[in-house]
Amino acid sequence: MTSQKYFKEAWKNRKLVGGALKAAHVRPDYHLYEDLLQEGVILYAEMLRKLDGQKVRSEIDKLSFKRVLWQTIDALRREQHVCERNTAIDKAYDLGKTEAWDNLVALKNEVKKLSQLEQVILFEHLLEKKTITQLVKECGIPRITLKRLKKQLLGKLRNVMEQ
Repeated sequence: MTSQKYFKEAWKNRKLVGGALKAAHVRPDYHLYEDLLQEGVILYAEMLRKLDGQKVRSEIDKLSFKRVLWQTIDALRREQHVCERNTAIDKAYDLGKTEAWDNLVALKNEVKKLSQLEQVILFEHLLEKKTITQLVKECGIPRITLKRLKKQLLGKLRNVMEQ
C-alpha cells in the first residue's frame, strides 16, 4: 500500500502528471481530465514507493511520466471504444424513425415479388451467412448463376431503398 508520504510527494509534483496528460493531448476542459489527473497522481505515488532507494529521483520521474502517459492513452482508447459502441447502439434505436420503417415496409413488399431463388439467396446467404458454395450444393445451381442472381438482387434492394 502506498503511504501518505508518497502521495504528498506526488501531489506536490502533480505538474509531471499534468505534463503527461498534455503529452497525451488531454486538455483541462476535457470532461474526464480530473479523473485522469487523480489516477495519474496515484500511479506516480506508487512508482515513487516502488522505486524509492533503487533509482535517482530524476529517473523515477522519467519512468513515471512514461507510465502515466501510457495509462492515459489506454484510458482514452477505452473511452473511445465505449463511445463508439454507444453510438452504434444509438443508431440501432434510429429504427424507430419513420424513414427506417418506410424502408422496412418497402423491403417486405419487395421480398414478396422475388423469385424463389432470390429469396433463398436473400435469406440463407445474406441473412443466415451461408456461403455460396453451400448454396450450390443445396440447390444444385451453378455458382456463376447464384453470383449473378445475388448481384441482381442487391441492385433491386438498393433501388427499393433509394426510392
